[in-house]
Amino acid sequence: MANILIVGDGAIGLLLSHFLSASHNVSILTRKSPTNTRFYSRGNGASKKIDAQFIALNQLNKAAEFDVVLFTVKAFQVLDAFSQIKPLLPNHCSVVLSHNGMGNVDEINNQLNSNQALYFLTTSIAGFKSNQYIVQHTGEGQSIIGGCNNLALQNKEVITNVFKVVPSIKWADNIHQLRFEKLLVNIAINPLSALNNVKNGELRAPKFNAVIFNALNEACNIARAQGLNIPLIKALNTAYKIMELTCDNYSSMQQDVQHNRTTEIRAICGYIAQQGKLYNIKTPYNNELLAKIEAKKSVV
Repeated sequence: MANILIVGDGAIGLLLSHFLSASHNVSILTRKSPTNTRFYSRGNGASKKIDAQFIALNQLNKAAEFDVVLFTVKAFQVLDAFSQIKPLLPNHCSVVLSHNGMGNVDEINNQLNSNQALYFLTTSIAGFKSNQYIVQHTGEGQSIIGGCNNLALQNKEVITNVFKVVPSIKWADNIHQLRFEKLLVNIAINPLSALNNVKNGELRAPKFNAVIFNALNEACNIARAQGLNIPLIKALNTAYKIMELTCDNYSSMQQDVQHNRTTEIRAICGYIAQQGKLYNIKTPYNNELLAKIEAKKSVV
């Protein structure tokens, strides 16, 4: 049994806390009232209390007890959240990042000591918060974890044993490639669903085909420049399969835009645009999606 700190009580943080608390001692760092109970809900079944302790930042005086610190905040929040937690990190803890988009891994790695393993967890589990204390589990999905530094790669069995209670979890030797493949799905679904205020399944309509094709083609060109082999046809097939599997779901970016929250667009289309400049590869479709989402957010 491990002592786990989850930083962030968004939908994914609460879903993972529900599963992990079945076998581990879980604490969740929250900015909301730590005294309110949180619940997990699935379909028409009765809501279940999430068996975790909710704590505020000023209560983190026993951080040395945590074996694993899991960051489930959004991509643009990771570095700030890590800077607050870093002075309290145990010398031999494992750090796990989980967010949409790319970035943050190198920055965090550079701040860890040689005894701190860094992992990345990518998940397709679907859910949303119907209010700030209830998470609705709306769809199954595979979760994949992999090592991001040498120590993590050497301790595959330790972390997979901790996370084995998460449904459909598996280990990946090359988590960077898996992250990039998920990035392609995010590019195909998130910005268009947010801009058009539609569910994922509606993006299969022919009117969206050209934008999806061209945005993914640009991203596959970036992948190739990074030494990754992700054929465009594979990226398209995967994106449309996820649209079908999550056809009744709204994407996280659609939810963020609807609620006037900052999105992860800079870690998704913004990442492709930034890499395009680095490799001198044109990315007009990703540039446009980035600009439109940022404009959408600014006027809501």
